[in-house]
Amino acid sequence: MTSSNRPAEATIALLLLVACGSTAPASGSSSDDGSSGATTHGDASSTTAVGDGSSDGSSGGGTGSTGAGSSDDGTSGGVTPTPDDCITDVSAGHHVFECDGITYDVEVPQACLAAPCGMVVDVHGLTMSAQMQDANTNMRALGQRFGYIVVQPNANPAPPAASWNPAVDDDKIFDFMQRVAAAWDVDADRWHFTGFSQGGYMSWRFACAHADVLASVAPGAACGQDAVYPDCQFTAERAPSEPLDIIYLHGTQDALVGIACAQPRIDAVVEHFGLGAAESVESDDTHRWVRHSSDAMVLEYVEHDYEAASSIIRGHCYPGSSDPGGAPGQLFSFACEGTSAFVWGEVVMQFFIDHPR
Repeated sequence: MTSSNRPAEATIALLLLVACGSTAPASGSSSDDGSSGATTHGDASSTTAVGDGSSDGSSGGGTGSTGAGSSDDGTSGGVTPTPDDCITDVSAGHHVFECDGITYDVEVPQACLAAPCGMVVDVHGLTMSAQMQDANTNMRALGQRFGYIVVQPNANPAPPAASWNPAVDDDKIFDFMQRVAAAWDVDADRWHFTGFSQGGYMSWRFACAHADVLASVAPGAACGQDAVYPDCQFTAERAPSEPLDIIYLHGTQDALVGIACAQPRIDAVVEHFGLGAAESVESDDTHRWVRHSSDAMVLEYVEHDYEAASSIIRGHCYPGSSDPGGAPGQLFSFACEGTSAFVWGEVVMQFFIDHPR
């Protein structure tokens, strides 16, 4: 940024630090078992590769797909799209709906008008918007490709002051998910939730509150002890009602949500659900990817050393993102710089494909 932007940088840094409950970045966690790991992303049993070549960090590039309207149990059949007082247009394509004070960007594949699709809710972080989130996850295009309706809510007010209010917004977003599911006959076994930073905290909370309907969740750059921002602690008093599959991302150089909380979160999930020891999925000099599992669920943890161009956020960034910046209210790009070993949005979509209920 130019020097003329420094006051804005300082202001947003303070907002980010307060809202995210920053702790100083620590060295990489000890979750990696030291092995070099495999070179296959996601579940080893997967035959579906995600990757559309949109980022130079992609190691995917496969063309397989579960296909819209074809759930993993073979369920298929026609749907009857039905509008309501909020979702007034149930045609295919991109829509913007305002419901109960929140504006949602919703991407609907054409195939979802003929057979049941899955649903991915993709939530941005502090200061961001749905447009910025999609610039980092590419989830709309991935949803079109693989047959998932993608829901991306926008926090109030507009960026750069955008911030989620858990006490109010969580219930509204869950209500909207239910509306989407009813409007397009969404496959009940393929409801998924992901988010980054504040959206990552929301992902943890939804895992805690809605494990009865969610198939899998993918929090990014978020963990803590409820001191600043509500979370899910995986204790006897506060945990998901049943197992669900989780993939979690955190950067070792994250300047806003320090890496120190990551391993305790992994340990809490492992202990609560009785998962096995970490097994390496893959690793190199810049990232470590491990998997804990049981007969009931999978927990994967992806830790990276990448950094954004902004010194305010450093490792609080999306690996493999091609976010150009410049969206309304955007102060800097949230893309990790350089070539990444994986593309986070593609990893998330692959995980969701591999992990229905």
